[in-house]
Amino acid sequence: MTRLLLLLAILLAWSVPARADDDISAAGRGVVRIVTIATVEGEVVGFGHGSGFAVAPNRVLTNAHVVESAERYPGNVMIGVVPSEGDKSFQGRLIAIDSDRDLALIEFTGIRLPALTFYSGPISEGNAMIALGYPGNVDLATARSSADFITPLSPVRSQGVFSGRRNLQGVSVLLHTAGIARGNSGGPLLDACGRVLGVNSA
Repeated sequence: MTRLLLLLAILLAWSVPARADDDISAAGRGVVRIVTIATVEGEVVGFGHGSGFAVAPNRVLTNAHVVESAERYPGNVMIGVVPSEGDKSFQGRLIAIDSDRDLALIEFTGIRLPALTFYSGPISEGNAMIALGYPGNVDLATARSSADFITPLSPVRSQGVFSGRRNLQGVSVLLHTAGIARGNSGGPLLDACGRVLGVNSA
């Protein structure tokens, strides 16, 4: 009987991380790279990118600063939505922007993405947190070409812990130790169950 209980305890210990990993992988299917391409008279003159995640099958949330050029120069800046799976990217349209909260909503057609789930319950110091997105330092380290930026790729995952909460100009900011860099902006910060706790900004 003791051996059976010990075996069950070991199996449960193995299954919890596996389930958590599955939850993060499932959330990753709704994470996208957001690309902005500026053109003048048909020639590309500027390029930028960040991350985003689905809040509806045809809408993604990102940081306002990732797509602010599209708001300023709507006729010259195109937004691309690059999913984590598949073989092509899709054109997006900026439908809402809140610069004070650094959030923007983008709508697109041609694909339906799984929307991520939000969590607004209590968070304890030391709780695991996972950042998903497309950090630029990884792009540089792997020598990705410009074509790779519009090619579907799985998001990069980094893990840390919750270390506190601050109020910044009326916005509640979560502090965590998960590594993020430029390009992670707009990507989700998740708990171990794959639920969205916040939006990363780098």
